[in-house]
Amino acid sequence: MILAAIVAAGAAFTGHSGGGSGGLQIELWQVINLVGAPLLAVLFAQPVIDDLKAWFASERNRDA
Repeated sequence: MILAAIVAAGAAFTGHSGGGSGGLQIELWQVINLVGAPLLAVLFAQPVIDDLKAWFASERNRDA
């Protein structure tokens, strides 16, 4: 479902120009990257935070 929304958003922009030279023209892969990169960052933020907390806790326990 999310992939379908990304493809639909990309299709809306692909090949469109603003009427003159230098108009908006964005490729599907660019839309996927613009949407996908932040989405992946959000998806993996919590596991990274959990790993950092565990790492800092293990460092504190090792030094104690």
